[in-house]
Amino acid sequence: MIYLARRQLSLVEDRFIEVSEDDAHYLFKVRRLDRDEPVFFFHDSIVYETRLVDIKRREGLFEILTRYNVSYRGPRIFAVIAAFDWQRLEEAIRNGVEAGAHGFLLFYASRSNVAENISVKRLQRMEQIIESAASQSRRRFIPDIRAIGREVIIRRPGRHIIFHPEAAAEASCGHFCAEEDLYLWIGPEGGFGEADLFFFDKSHGTYVSFRTPVLRVENAVTFAVGMARHSIGYNADITSPE
Repeated sequence: MIYLARRQLSLVEDRFIEVSEDDAHYLFKVRRLDRDEPVFFFHDSIVYETRLVDIKRREGLFEILTRYNVSYRGPRIFAVIAAFDWQRLEEAIRNGVEAGAHGFLLFYASRSNVAENISVKRLQRMEQIIESAASQSRRRFIPDIRAIGREVIIRRPGRHIIFHPEAAAEASCGHFCAEEDLYLWIGPEGGFGEADLFFFDKSHGTYVSFRTPVLRVENAVTFAVGMARHSIGYNADITSPE
């Protein structure tokens, strides 16, 4: 079974899906798709079960056999990540998707070591990474990503958990078991600075620590999101369509 999560889908007469040149290369050259092998496309809370009916050098046409509505219900998990080295941030996003995050919010912390400017092109690159990671991990939910000020994020309704190595409370499942959305705040290399902690002290967030050796941001995202998904319950997004 091959699974592709896509933000955009080319439907033909509402009966067929026409894939892009990039997807055709992946399916036919990389995965070497067999004509009898099912291909599942996810788009906009729907999984399309398809079969290949036509193949050309640069494109392919798939007939839609069945549609499954797989819209997500329940508390969502947002990884709130301080901007830092772009290449490593991309790895953190990829890890977060595979661990089960429903969205990513990027903000600037006092120790962020990159210019305070996230271009549209860079966000588009991260969206491509999210699509690829969602397909690889068979997610039926494509996480969103936004760059936004911390003052706006902290006002979002839900439980805000701030990971700080000097926090007295150890992170446990009890911090994540809730019916409300979860916002997991993760600082840059070196952790949150004094200005950040002053900001959090005035908020309704909860400080916790991992009680592990110091983690790289990429690993901290995986650890935090994985713990949260384990706590609220996790059903494999695509083992067989529901």
